[in-house]
Amino acid sequence: MKTRAQQDMELALKLVQQVAEKYPNQDDKPRKIYGGLCHSFPVLVRTCGLCQALAFLEDKATTEKSEDERADAHRLLLDHIAKIMSKEDRGSLMATVRGGSALDYLHYTRRILSVWIYFKRFAVSILKVKNAQEAQSDAGET
Repeated sequence: MKTRAQQDMELALKLVQQVAEKYPNQDDKPRKIYGGLCHSFPVLVRTCGLCQALAFLEDKATTEKSEDERADAHRLLLDHIAKIMSKEDRGSLMATVRGGSALDYLHYTRRILSVWIYFKRFAVSILKVKNAQEAQSDAGET
């Protein structure tokens, strides 16, 4: 039987590897943007809360250019957060977090933050993105 930490690490590894397979070139913008988001997302959650952080990602994921590279990276991140929370899709993730009690909200926040350390580590080791600032500058963001 595996611990929750082992299960979380396996899930994070699988999801980050999927990003690396989808964007095999280290210079692919969505790969870099996603890696940068892996570094910056916990800060966003701690600064403004899980609901606002998810709403920000949702906003960025739904641009007028549905094929936009930045939007693609945000969609991937939201899909991966949904998988962490054992939800089918982004819509059910948003509904669950929005509709939970205060105690549930704290649990969801702690759950995401506890898993996120693996995403940050794999962003460095697999995606080769050392930090959010490097990802933004390499991806041509301001």
